[in-house]
Amino acid sequence: MRNARANMIENQIRAGGVHLQSVFDTLDAVRREDFVPVSCRHYAYAEMEIPLPYGQNMLTPLTEALVLQGIALTGTDTVLEIGAGSGYMAALMAHNARHVTTVELEPALKELAESNLARYGIRNARVLCENGFSIARYAPDRLFDVIVFSGAVSAIPEIFKDRLAIHGRMAVFYKRDSFVQALLLQKNSAVDLNIKILFETSVKPLKEQLYRSHFCF
Repeated sequence: MRNARANMIENQIRAGGVHLQSVFDTLDAVRREDFVPVSCRHYAYAEMEIPLPYGQNMLTPLTEALVLQGIALTGTDTVLEIGAGSGYMAALMAHNARHVTTVELEPALKELAESNLARYGIRNARVLCENGFSIARYAPDRLFDVIVFSGAVSAIPEIFKDRLAIHGRMAVFYKRDSFVQALLLQKNSAVDLNIKILFETSVKPLKEQLYRSHFCF
């Protein structure tokens, strides 16, 4: 698997536009095959969405890498992820963050992510079983340096802008009509939110229910 991982980094990730060495190092350190279903291990490093239970998918390796490059974790960041899946993206982010909170709607996937992270010895990440959009309940009054939505959404509850720290970054897969754009939102001040298009992709929607008060892009 080590050769497959090295080939992925060189031929898929670097060739796909990723240039940060920290991203390469993270992808090499966190073995993707340990977070995919056993039946899928032989193509853990293929550029494809690997199926998970309950109709969910892992993001492709390049998509994960481009998001990591976009949010550019510093080692001191506190991170919130909406949609834990198998826990792989949380493990990648935990490698370069102070702490990661990842939220999963499906109890069985929550247990899977928690088990994978624990087996891997990752202590700076926790998994919650919640509707990811119910942030007022599971993280009252808490600010995050980075927020990542690991599934596509057409709008985001207004409260997430408030929970993003100044100079914080938010990675969002924004579904617009028939296509999905990966966006990076940078909060420069309480009223200034800069939006940058990172790339276009195809990502399954999150199952979480939207609040009535939300913002579009």
